[in-house]
Amino acid sequence: MFDPFPAVVAFTPLIVYLFTLALIRIGGFVWVTTGGRDLAAVLTAISGMIVIGPMELFFPNATASFLGVWVWAPLLMLYLLFACLLILGARPKLVAYGRTTEEVYPAVIRAARSMDPESTAKIDQLQVHLPAFHAHLRLDVSPGHDCVSVLAFEPGLPPKFWNALRTKLRSELRNTAPPRPRRGWALLSISLLMGLWLVRYVAAEPALLVEGFQEWIIR
Repeated sequence: MFDPFPAVVAFTPLIVYLFTLALIRIGGFVWVTTGGRDLAAVLTAISGMIVIGPMELFFPNATASFLGVWVWAPLLMLYLLFACLLILGARPKLVAYGRTTEEVYPAVIRAARSMDPESTAKIDQLQVHLPAFHAHLRLDVSPGHDCVSVLAFEPGLPPKFWNALRTKLRSELRNTAPPRPRRGWALLSISLLMGLWLVRYVAAEPALLVEGFQEWIIR
């Protein structure tokens, strides 16, 4: 088993991420974000596991003897740069949480026509064409899930287009009813069970938490 401090570092970001997604789904809210921001949220959620995993495995003990606690600055900066590389290399898209395909696709059509009145839709293929922007959009969906991605066949659409589409889509989805039954109960149960386990695990040996903090931070 983990020591208390590594357990806190590893699981706290993940619990917060899962709990936030569960609240969005159960509360009937809608969250529309870019693919880059969605990936950044995932990388933040697993950052604790990166710290106790690869960073600890390849920890530069020789450098730590000179830099002391400041050795964590270049390590965290390295992870930040790696995350930025993944985000910048990710394919542009929008991600909508809290609504299923049945709500998202009509909203995408309305958002597209508010940007380009000549927009056309291929309902059987879940596609939308915006001729004014030379853009062909499609939905990447999983049946029964309330997480829908909006992608484009064209790889070089400017950020201005995606920002405008995100604003329009968010406005359209706010006027839609959440799916029934509400999703997110399993996710909420998992996050609460993980949080309860973590609190009880740390509370059983509070002295080890302080000791672990000193051992991890001050090398």
